Amino acid sequence: MSRAISEPRAERIRGSDPSPRKILILKFSSLGDVVQALPVAAGLRRRWPSAEIHWMAFEPYRDLLTNHPAIDRFLEFPRRRATRLELLRDLARCLRFVRRERYDLLLDLQGLLRSGLFCLLSGSKRRIGPWNGREGSILVYRERVMPPPPPAQERYLAFLRHLGIPAGPPDYGLCAGALEIPGLRKGSYVVLHPYARWKTKLWPWRHYAELVRSLPHLSFVVMGMGPWFPLEEKNVTDLRGPLPIDRMMALLGNAAAVVGPDSGPAHLAAALGVSTLILFGPTDWRESAAVGENVRVLSSAARCSPCWRTSCPQQRPVACLSDIPPALVREKLEAMCRGCEEMAR
Repeated sequence: MSRAISEPRAERIRGSDPSPRKILILKFSSLGDVVQALPVAAGLRRRWPSAEIHWMAFEPYRDLLTNHPAIDRFLEFPRRRATRLELLRDLARCLRFVRRERYDLLLDLQGLLRSGLFCLLSGSKRRIGPWNGREGSILVYRERVMPPPPPAQERYLAFLRHLGIPAGPPDYGLCAGALEIPGLRKGSYVVLHPYARWKTKLWPWRHYAELVRSLPHLSFVVMGMGPWFPLEEKNVTDLRGPLPIDRMMALLGNAAAVVGPDSGPAHLAAALGVSTLILFGPTDWRESAAVGENVRVLSSAARCSPCWRTSCPQQRPVACLSDIPPALVREKLEAMCRGCEEMAR
């Protein structure tokens, strides 16, 4: 089906049902993608303020979505269970609930086989998905949205435009909340989040240590989960380990600045309006960078970057990120949080 065919069909449906009663958004993961898709819920709420909007995702994003002002209900998509039988039982229960709700409009922002199957079995008559959905998911959509040029967030905002809703400035609907960590005050510290799901996205540990040592007048907080490495300077508070999303939002949202690789917490910090410096190696900042006035990026000049690889085949592994010097990061960081030292006193 061509775009020229799908759009008039969409217009006829809009004309016959301009005010959907119930809407379901499918976006299961990951944190950065879920954050970038949040303006879709806000746009739907602006257009149809009386509609009931539900969002289905994996369990780790429950707190993020349950407390969102544009979302009425969080639905968990079952993923990990103790046994296969338990997983199948929960999937069946979830599907029964979806069919019982009789959604007037279903938006599949995930575009994969499992989300496509839920679209097909949901009973929703208006099923909208991405034009380039993978794993056969495009076969179940009644309307498809053509992906626009980068950045990646535009893929989600295109769903609003398809529905005739002006996207406008991204509205994430997020609030940092109160900072309840002893010894930390709003704007008095810089967050380092040195971890990412891909090993090839990691800036060398030694560079973080050098950055911290070169800025003894700033206070740093290191957070995240991954391989432990020593970062024991006196101006560092170590909060690595599991953090509930509400506590993570408070920590990121009250920081003077955030530094780290292309990862979910970087997108969350940017959505909260915090000055965020993102270091890019294997991924393309033009495609993947968080969106916001306070976002800065440093990307590698290596010929092989971006390669989009999760393992590095080069003789000198991950040279793309190793070649971003701590001195350059320090310079960018000082410019971003100028005045941080005075606020900390």
